Amino acid sequence: MLDNKKIKVVNFLQDFGCARINQLQILYDDKNNNFKNILASNMVSKKGDILVHNTKKINEKMLIALDILCKYKNRFVKFYQGYDPILITFLTGENLLYHIIVADENNKKGIVKLVNSYPLSLPKADRLILAFPDSGELQNIDCDIPFLYTSYPDLEVLNDDENTQNT
Repeated sequence: MLDNKKIKVVNFLQDFGCARINQLQILYDDKNNNFKNILASNMVSKKGDILVHNTKKINEKMLIALDILCKYKNRFVKFYQGYDPILITFLTGENLLYHIIVADENNKKGIVKLVNSYPLSLPKADRLILAFPDSGELQNIDCDIPFLYTSYPDLEVLNDDENTQNT
């Protein structure tokens, strides 16, 4: 029988698909937990340091979005899975709504077009966090709302202008 905390983690993995153990440790404030106890439920499997729900596949973009969410751990009050290209939406204590968007080599031009056509193409948000595989698209983004541009895997913030104030 799964206890309440285990059920929350399994439900999280069902919604988000996968997560690294260290991400779960941050999100659930349980830095010493290796989450092996949820593997016995046969709903979750482990591949290296990644736990994945058995009905899902490992999604590298989601893992990047979860890394970003973990960096905001002390600022958000709620978070939700979004719909592609918005992987995660979260609300901060200051009542600001953020969308985390992760591009890859195959869709980065399309993501730039989508962001530049805001607000027609994306649900309303106060800020965007854009993660791209490199810095190459930063100069092509012309968005009306503040955004933070980062490159992965290191998640180094690349824009440092008026768009990132209060981000």
